[in-house]
This record gives sequence, C-alpha cells and structure tokens, in this order.
Amino acid sequence: MSLDTVVEAIRERGRTEAEEILAEARAERERALAATRAEGAKAIAEAESRAREDAKRKGIQEIARAELEARKIVLAAQKETLDEVHRRTLIRLGSLEENLALLRALLEANEAEWRPGGRVSSNAKDEALVRRIVGDRYAGRIDCAGGVIIESADGTRRVDLRYETILRSVWDDSVKEVAEILWPTKASQA
Repeated sequence: MSLDTVVEAIRERGRTEAEEILAEARAERERALAATRAEGAKAIAEAESRAREDAKRKGIQEIARAELEARKIVLAAQKETLDEVHRRTLIRLGSLEENLALLRALLEANEAEWRPGGRVSSNAKDEALVRRIVGDRYAGRIDCAGGVIIESADGTRRVDLRYETILRSVWDDSVKEVAEILWPTKASQA
C-alpha cells in the first residue's frame, strides 16, 4: 500500500467522520431548536392565556365598577327622593287642618309633665293656640315645623314632641316600606 493510498484512506475516513460529526451537530442543533421553539411556543401560549385572563378579569372588574357606580347613582337619587318626601311630609304636618287637634292631644297626653310647674315651647305659628291651652306655662318659641317641647318643673325631663321628632321616629320605622312603595323590588312584585 502506497503512502498516497494511506493518506487518501485517512482523508476519506476524516471526511466521513467529519460528515458524521456535522450530521450529529445538525441533528443536535435541530433538536435544540425544536425544543427552544416548543418552549417559546409554550411561553407565548401561556403569556397569551394570562393576557386573556387578565383582560377578562379587568373586563369583569370594569363591569363591576360600572355597576357599582350606577348603583351609587341610583341610591343617591333614591335618597334624594326620600329626603324630599320627608321634607314635604314635614311641611304638610305643620300645615294640617287638624293641627289644633293634634297639639291639644299631645298636650293632654303629657299634661302630667307640664301642669305641675313644667314649661311648654312651640313654634311661632302655634304660639297663640298653645298659650290658650297651657296659659302661663308657655316657655317661648322654638324653631320647628310644629308640635311642642315640654320640660318638667325641675328641668330634669324634656319631652320632645316636635313634628320633626315624631316623623323621624315613624320614618325610621317605616322608611323601608316607603322605599318599597316608591321603588317596588322584583320580590314584592311576584
């Protein structure tokens, strides 16, 4: 075997080994690229999924915020309406034709508080009427829609029978009923 043949055989074997190494390197590169692409695709899919979930959650939150804001507006309008109903009711109480009878009934029912030296106060509009009933027990004017305030002789007890106080007591007990009349709920309509 000549030296040229040996050199050629070595070169051939070197080329074959080089091609095998290159083929393995290409295959390894393809595997690495495929794995990287798969990881990238998975990461992109996860990021897209998170983004969709975030968008969905934010959308739900925005809807909830909008519903809450709308509910606040409705409640504010309802409160304003209830306040107006309360105000008008108080005005009507002070101008009832039965005002004389109401005042007389309040004073008679609480006579034990003012007769033995107690004092009675009323608004300016009802002063003459209350003076006629209580005489010198009249203590003066107060700012109110109607009704009276009675103080015991020793000043330790004060009975607040102003229309504002009576209405507040009744109002607090029945505001839900008033609201239900003004804004019936689905449950009450069924």
